Amino acid sequence: MESAFRGHLEKELDDMLKPESIDKIVNYSKVFPLKSVEDFSFGVIIGFILTATIAEAEMRYGRNATDEEMMEALNIAYRRAMEIKGAIKYAMGK
Repeated sequence: MESAFRGHLEKELDDMLKPESIDKIVNYSKVFPLKSVEDFSFGVIIGFILTATIAEAEMRYGRNATDEEMMEALNIAYRRAMEIKGAIKYAMGK
């Protein structure tokens, strides 16, 4: 994945981790009868990253994202997993 593509995904994730975005995700998650709002919210964010990868490949290259691009998106999420979980826990504690 080229650095501009990766940078775009990092920025999208940064935007998702802003307090107002995380608060919305956590609050919407509380509507459902879930065992874990935290895990559900984490899944929503991972899904968003994967969706952003698909959309970015389509816009940039006019094609579907490759398996390698999808794996790199997951690697970004993996690398930042503790940051994501921390933002969710903070929002849940409000």
